[in-house]
Amino acid sequence: MRDIGNEKEVLSCDRIQFAYHGALKPVIQDLTLKLNRSEVIIVIGPGGQGKTTLLKILSGLLKPQSGEVVVQGASLNQISNRNRRLVLSRIAMTFQRSGLFDSMTVLENLLFPLRELKALSFQESLDLVQRVLSQVEIVGSESKFPHEISGGMQKRLGIARALILQPEAILYDDPTAGLDPITSNHIMDLILQVHQGKGTATLIATSDLDLAIRVSQQYGAKIAFLYQGNLLGTFSAQALRESNQPVIYQFVRGLANGPLAMRDYE
Repeated sequence: MRDIGNEKEVLSCDRIQFAYHGALKPVIQDLTLKLNRSEVIIVIGPGGQGKTTLLKILSGLLKPQSGEVVVQGASLNQISNRNRRLVLSRIAMTFQRSGLFDSMTVLENLLFPLRELKALSFQESLDLVQRVLSQVEIVGSESKFPHEISGGMQKRLGIARALILQPEAILYDDPTAGLDPITSNHIMDLILQVHQGKGTATLIATSDLDLAIRVSQQYGAKIAFLYQGNLLGTFSAQALRESNQPVIYQFVRGLANGPLAMRDYE
């Protein structure tokens, strides 16, 4: 495993392909993507096109049948299981439904990854938890269980758990799903504050076109359009709006007629 020091690239995949067992066709096909340090990329496209699967592959939760995933210069195909765990601790992922442990309190949800992956004293762990809770603005909820806090607070707790290991990159899977517009904006602002404050490489998967365009315009984020497991290109907000590719043209304008059919969203 080579040390890349201050090189820009944090996370990449090269020509990966993935199919679920028994599926008729791959969910991800010959996909290449690179995420640099201090960069924000938004992966957008219709539902059911492989966005969540892509994030799971990049975070090491799924293994592609072909291709390569590289984390800070270390190929996941070529390292031992022991080193793999260490390398993957540099990548954090939040889930659509927060992915919290229902039987654990807010405090316990944050202490769990520290206990598993960090050699900290209990007091050091508590101090770190308090700093992260303050950062996501949910101090005072430590003794509550996930079902006792609001959906927005659950999203914040999911972000806190991603932050707790101080990763090099954070992957957000549809972080505003199921939230009202005001809460959605608060969550997205928090994600971008974290990005700006820590310089953490950030990859956001969403089907929310308005959100993608706002973040691209305000923060210079790239928008990568995913359809049927393929990246159709990487765009600025303006270039995405002006694209004449039939699938993108239909998606951006919300047209009923075009190459996108209802089955594409299943």
